Order: sequence, then structure tokens, then C-alpha cells
Amino acid sequence: MVGPALSAEPPVPAPKPLVYKQPLRDKLFYGLSLLARDPQALAAVATSPDLSRLAAERRARARGAVEACGGDTGCYVRGFDWSEAEVDAVGQALAATLKAHPKAARRLVATLDASGLYPAMPGQDADVVVRAWTQAAATAHHILAVYGGGEKPRGPAIDGPAYDVATPAYGALVKSAASVLADGLADDSLFFEPTEAFALLLLEINRRDEAGRLEPLEAGENKAALARLKTVKWASYPYTALVVPGYGPETAGVALSAPSLLRVKLAAKRFHDGKAPVIIVSGGYVHPNQTPYNEALEMKKALVQDYGVPADAILVEPHARHTTTNLRNADRLIYRYGMPMDRKALVVTDLGQSGYITEDRFATRNQEDLGYVPFTGLERVSPFDVAYLPTLSALTLDAGDPLDP
Repeated sequence: MVGPALSAEPPVPAPKPLVYKQPLRDKLFYGLSLLARDPQALAAVATSPDLSRLAAERRARARGAVEACGGDTGCYVRGFDWSEAEVDAVGQALAATLKAHPKAARRLVATLDASGLYPAMPGQDADVVVRAWTQAAATAHHILAVYGGGEKPRGPAIDGPAYDVATPAYGALVKSAASVLADGLADDSLFFEPTEAFALLLLEINRRDEAGRLEPLEAGENKAALARLKTVKWASYPYTALVVPGYGPETAGVALSAPSLLRVKLAAKRFHDGKAPVIIVSGGYVHPNQTPYNEALEMKKALVQDYGVPADAILVEPHARHTTTNLRNADRLIYRYGMPMDRKALVVTDLGQSGYITEDRFATRNQEDLGYVPFTGLERVSPFDVAYLPTLSALTLDAGDPLDP
């Protein structure tokens, strides 16, 4: 066993932003990125005959796919994907290798635990390294299935490929991408790198890099607001933050929809009334599909330009694609930026969405899509406002949504 013994209380992650050196890769495959950058962990992996054999097999399969698959996208998916048996084999080899190298294991486990991305669940193995590997394999499988195999994503109208994956033209494009990958594949590549690289290439050629856009937020859009948070006297406000979910326009060329504008207007009034010291605007590049406009950025512009809200009082959450992830991603900012988790945030929205959020079916949808409910103590305090307590479960990575994991 590599990780700490399983207990009822998993390690509490550090309340600070994660470091993304390669934002898209790191957000999707965080555990693998840490492994690849850790000299001691890499040295331990290099001693494993099983992992070395698997790495050689993956390189051979990647190069063989270029020779054998032609324009058959399904063939590439089968060539690059991991079977359940292979995922288990890697997990066992990783556990055995790091058990034999406890110093390297302790450091890697500590860093993974500190991320909060891989919480132990009751009855599950406590090996956080294996959980990180399994999560990464599931993420890669999902990307290959959707952008190579044509399976439906969570939001078919907004999350899918930029091309019809069944056409010969797309098959030729995938062949070209796989050829480029094979050309740059090093003979000492790690066991996971061919599949990881192919998954990232599929996202790249489909212009689906949304998860990495604007990161790191702490160095850009949220830098000023993060500095201001250090001066906030939280007891002076009834809520920690006003959370404003975006509503994307369905018309091309429209930057800010009418519903989003109305939500912004409500949030600005509550901010000026002193309900909270900061506004979290939440929404990604969502509607219409492949839009150049970001919901959160457009709402921030309106708050500053039209409603007199200081820019350093606005936190941008530019990735959420659904109402479930509006709340989940707001929770993530609240915790990562050191805001109080034991005080309620206030969702400010329109009549329809505020009613939906407080219905039982919303909690059910969160459980179905995310595997948990990222809020407690939910209460509708006005026709437009819903108060809730954030949860640490919101930090958990989502393998089913590579556009906002």
C-alpha cells in the first residue's frame, strides 16, 4: 500500500491554488504531470520491469496504429486506449514500485493528497497514486471515445467534436495527428505518454482546449481580486460571495445574453448593498457551440463598465458549462482562495434558475453527473437568491468532462 491507511477522515487538501505549468495537460492529467516532473518518482518507475514493458508496448501500438489504421478513427481509439485489464495492471505495477521506494512514494502521495483532487471514498483502496492513475486513464478513455469514436459527450450540442467523426476527411485528419505524434514519440517515453498525447491532440484539432484557457487565473483575471481578499473582514458581510451563473446567448456574435445581463444587474445591486465582498461570475465558452465569447468575462465587463463594481471585487470562474458546475467551480475558488467554507455563499440568478436549484432534481443531477452534491444547507432566501454552504467534495476531478474537469 502506497498511501496512508484508509480512515473515515481523508487528508484535508491545502487551501491554495494548484500550479498549472501546462494548463490543459495538468488540469486533465494532474497526477501524471506530477509524476513526470518528480525525479525520485521517475527513478522509481524506471526500475519497474512491468512499467517498462508496458511503455514499450504502448509505443509499439502507437506506431503500429499509424501503419495499420489508415483513416479508421475507431482503429486509432483501440490502438491508443487502455483496456480495464491494462489499467489494473498499471495500477498494480505502480503500487508495487512505489512500495519498494517509500521515500519517493511519500513525497508524491503528499503532493497528490494536498491537491484534493483524489479523495478516498469509503471502502476504496487508500492508494492515492493508483486513484490518480485510474482517473487519468478514465479521462483519456472519455476523450478518445468522444473525439475519436463519436460517442456523445455530456452536452452533445455544446461539447462535441468540431467535425463529423464518421467522415473520411476526419479520418484523414486523425491519421495525420497520429503520425505527428508518432514522429515525436521518444524511445524512453513513459507508459502513459502516447495515450495522453493522443488525447490532447484530439482536443487540440477539435479546438477543445477550454479547460486550459485563461489559466493560471491567479496570474491573470483573478490576480487583483485575490490580493484584495486578504484584506476582507468576513464577519462584516452576511455572505462570502455572490455567485452569478452565466447564460450563454444562442445567437452567434452576441457577447452577453439578456438573461445574463439581468443576473448581473441583480448581483451589482446586492454587492452595493453590502451582501458580500466579492462577486464570482461563472460560465465558460459555451453557447453557441465554439463561441469566442466567455460568459464570465463578459459578465465581469458589464459589472465594471455599467454597474460600477470594482474589478478587484470580481472573481472570474471561466470554465463552467452547466448549472451543476457553476456551483462546483465557485466552491473550488472559495476554497482555493482561502475564503471561509463555514459561511454561506449566495447564488444570484433569475426566477427560473433559482427555483430549479432548490428542487430535488437538481441535487439528483449533481449526483448523477458529478458523483456528489457540491453544496449543503441550500435555501431560497428570495425569488432571485439561493444561499448554500460549499463543500470540499467539489475539488474532485471529473473524468467525464474534459472541457471542465
